[in-house]
Amino acid sequence: KQWYQRRVRGRAEFISREPNTWPTKENFPQSQEFRSVLENGFKIRMFLARKITEMIAQGLNYPGFVNMFTEAEFTSFYLKKYKARESKDNSHIYRSDSGYSMKAEDGRDLSIPSHIDTTITLLTTYTNGGLQALYKNEWYDVPSVMGSMMMMSGSLIKDLSDGELPALRHRVIDIKTDRYSTPFFFNPSFHAHINRSNSGRETEVGKEFLKFGPWQVTQLHRDEPLLLHSTSLHCNNLAKLATTN
Repeated sequence: KQWYQRRVRGRAEFISREPNTWPTKENFPQSQEFRSVLENGFKIRMFLARKITEMIAQGLNYPGFVNMFTEAEFTSFYLKKYKARESKDNSHIYRSDSGYSMKAEDGRDLSIPSHIDTTITLLTTYTNGGLQALYKNEWYDVPSVMGSMMMMSGSLIKDLSDGELPALRHRVIDIKTDRYSTPFFFNPSFHAHINRSNSGRETEVGKEFLKFGPWQVTQLHRDEPLLLHSTSLHCNNLAKLATTN
């Protein structure tokens, strides 16, 4: 208990460590099968993500990279359903200073604006279209292949690898019908140090944050306005956590 109190210093970290709440038969009859499928899917993705980090570490001669993901307790597995939305429904999703636009250049509505993820993403889109990736300043449709899974590296991975692993900018076009996807975000441990890159250079994130957890809190509040309000993941002594061991 004393160890837990020392380690868990804010609501965000508590949430990252608390057990899942699963539906029961009272919620719907297939609840046990639902749980079994999700737990198995999570285990498969965790195994694959850890193998990916091992290969990255080996390829870049960056042994400390694997250690950043020892606990990986902020890792998340989403079940997402996107409904068709009118333009007016998108107008108040993001704050005006977020930098996000819910319109494509050709005027089409977006389900998810142009953005770059933070760490390692494993994404399954099944047969649902809409995903686009930016390459050499041009947007390209990403094929949706049933049974496949795609991997994307984010801004923090690019920073930590000294640019050896590029970050992929992507977005989702509103296909005007129900769209399903299951993104899996493999994140470093809450207390992993992210202020130095593989070469020892100070990272961009490291100019303000020492550890992953406090930085991730700021990212989630910016990127998940429909799920979180300003204090949902409030981290006590955030400034202190950002700059101390």
